[in-house]
Amino acid sequence: MAALCQKLGNVKSSSKLNRAKDGKRVITCKGLFRDDKEKPFTAIWYETRRNIKKALSFYRELLDKKKTVNKLWQEHENGRNSGLKVHIRAAKVVVRTVGKWVNTSKQIGPISGTKICDHFYWRGELSIVGLHHEFQRGIDYMKLINGKILATSIVDSGRYDNVDEICSDKLVYCGEEQYMDDKMPVRVIRKVNDDGSGDRGCNYKFVYDGLFCVTEYWKEKGKFGKEIYNFY
Repeated sequence: MAALCQKLGNVKSSSKLNRAKDGKRVITCKGLFRDDKEKPFTAIWYETRRNIKKALSFYRELLDKKKTVNKLWQEHENGRNSGLKVHIRAAKVVVRTVGKWVNTSKQIGPISGTKICDHFYWRGELSIVGLHHEFQRGIDYMKLINGKILATSIVDSGRYDNVDEICSDKLVYCGEEQYMDDKMPVRVIRKVNDDGSGDRGCNYKFVYDGLFCVTEYWKEKGKFGKEIYNFY
């Protein structure tokens, strides 16, 4: 299991060990990277943020159009990309087709035009702005020139028991060993309850929680007897 610890400033890690409520070993530490909020916003950042707002507005207007949604539902029922939900199809097919995506290339670290506590109503919106390109997988990744695979972002969707939240700036996440590397920043997006989103047919939203780094990982048996890697 590996541990993800949020980057809160240029502070050295502490080696002091504590125990979580379930007995798992956790490390009290501070991040080795500067928090997003400490980075000065540039003119390019503001321009990108304006483009993000336009893209999200366009996307949400599409979902509000009954005719468009009905067409996507019909294609879903007819088996075309049937594994994708309607809001994801809208992001993948319609928005990409008209060139409304922002930050289209995968990258490690902060994403231009986004900041901590930004919230999104649909999973597809994370892809549109470039925070998390994978529509369904909880871990997004990129392959380097040398063939090494590194995780770029994680979405805690609450679908599986693969996230053990210890506190607001630490979490434990189950994933594959090849995706994780210590000292590398990983974007974390959490799915949280939100009663205010009910008018959109859901009671949740996705919140960008900032950059975390892997400080520890270990292997153990999962619920079904398979070996899993836990990242803290």
